[in-house]
Amino acid sequence: METNLQELKQIAKLAKIELSAQEEEKLITQIASVVKWVEEIQKVDTSALTCVPADFTPKREDSPVTFENAASLVAAFNDKQDNFLKVKKVL
Repeated sequence: METNLQELKQIAKLAKIELSAQEEEKLITQIASVVKWVEEIQKVDTSALTCVPADFTPKREDSPVTFENAASLVAAFNDKQDNFLKVKKVL
């Protein structure tokens, strides 16, 4: 696929940008190289690859653990309100 001047002008119109003749020539060349690169990537055989979701995180068992020194940790806080420990604002 080759990008021509008419297509570039349509893209510029959609993007609401104005291009000089020099910028048009430069962009046509750059777009052509990107399209060529994408065409090369499409030739790669990926049939042997397995798909892994982008948000894949290995799962682990969650099991409750009792913290033996909870009382000393709570005692270390000066500020308490109701059943919460107050800490300084962190930004």
